Amino acid sequence: MAHANQTYLDLQLRYQHRLRRLASRILGRSIELVSLSDKQLLQRLRRELPVLRRGKFDFGARRYLALMDELEQLRRQDIEQAWGAAIVEIEELAEVTQDKEEERMLVALPVRIPIKRLAAAAVLSVFAEPFAGGPLDARTFPQWLASVQQADNARIRGAVAKGIRDDIKNSLILTYLAGTRRKGFSDGVLAGTRRNMQAVLASGITHIHNGVSGKLWDNNPAVFKFLQWVSVLDGRTSLICSGRDGKFAPLGKNKVPAGLPLLSPPSARPPAHVSCRSVVVPVFDHRGIAGIIGERPFVRETVKDEYRQINFRQDARIQMGDNRWRALTEVQRQRAVDSIRDKWLRDRIGTVPADVTYDRWLRSQPIAFQNEVLGRSKAILFRKGLNIDRFVDRGGRELTIQELKGLVE
Repeated sequence: MAHANQTYLDLQLRYQHRLRRLASRILGRSIELVSLSDKQLLQRLRRELPVLRRGKFDFGARRYLALMDELEQLRRQDIEQAWGAAIVEIEELAEVTQDKEEERMLVALPVRIPIKRLAAAAVLSVFAEPFAGGPLDARTFPQWLASVQQADNARIRGAVAKGIRDDIKNSLILTYLAGTRRKGFSDGVLAGTRRNMQAVLASGITHIHNGVSGKLWDNNPAVFKFLQWVSVLDGRTSLICSGRDGKFAPLGKNKVPAGLPLLSPPSARPPAHVSCRSVVVPVFDHRGIAGIIGERPFVRETVKDEYRQINFRQDARIQMGDNRWRALTEVQRQRAVDSIRDKWLRDRIGTVPADVTYDRWLRSQPIAFQNEVLGRSKAILFRKGLNIDRFVDRGGRELTIQELKGLVE
């Protein structure tokens, strides 16, 4: 049987893949609603542009300004409706996150233990917390919605104004907005709004999952000792996340054991930026669990979901023999029981999940791939021995080539 911490890590990473598929399903309906709004917008412009451009055009004309304001209001409503549809499903996901965490614990831990669940208010409070946006620009869900709406309005107004100013045909203005069929309409101005919405809401799903899970871990400091940041090991991982990969942060009043690399800042949690795919995984505390389960817990010794009761006091007595056991004081007997129980848990829970960091993984990759991920100049410094976590400062800002060179000189 694999150690509990390694098993839990494997289960968590597998769940992340399922979560991304779930995110695609949740966002699919919302993107359909935005696409429907795109069609209605194009139809309206197809009718109005010929009328607006009859004779000499004036950007200050009341009819033009009124049309732009009307389109902005309609788009705001449509995007808000699509956003709201996604939020409803994300709220449902938040409600079941605790159940999924308990399921992973049930499979990973060799012993059945109770867990202190979060109240509904604590779960929903995660929605009020800012997320993603890079090192200095995290935003709440309403703020992200406003930014998507503002960017959408700016794109539409800008595309229409540029087309009219440059005396481009109405049909080409519409094509510029919609995109081309050959590229699945992904090259149009309106596609930017769909991409923005998808990226932000997908990051929001990551935020909700990690936020609810994190509060649950904080609520059970005897079970979870600290956590580890785990980044996806591929060429699309940002320098912020690759620098944090394999780092550890304390949970509650617990301390990270000496010798383990510390997450900086310790409060950092995914998503670190829009489209972030990193996760944090808790590490089980066998000593804390030992204080919960008592002397006769139900344990699972096989991969099957079958439990039996184990009696650590009885095992301690058998190991010591009846005569020696009778000669001990109750305090000495308890120490013997605790020793056997702690060793049993330590052997099965393990220490920390696998620590193949992004830095170590990237150093094993071909030079061409390192150049592709980091850029040739930064890759050269990396091969000279500069660790990947030095490529960003404490706030997550990527350092310039000149700043990096100063670190190796």
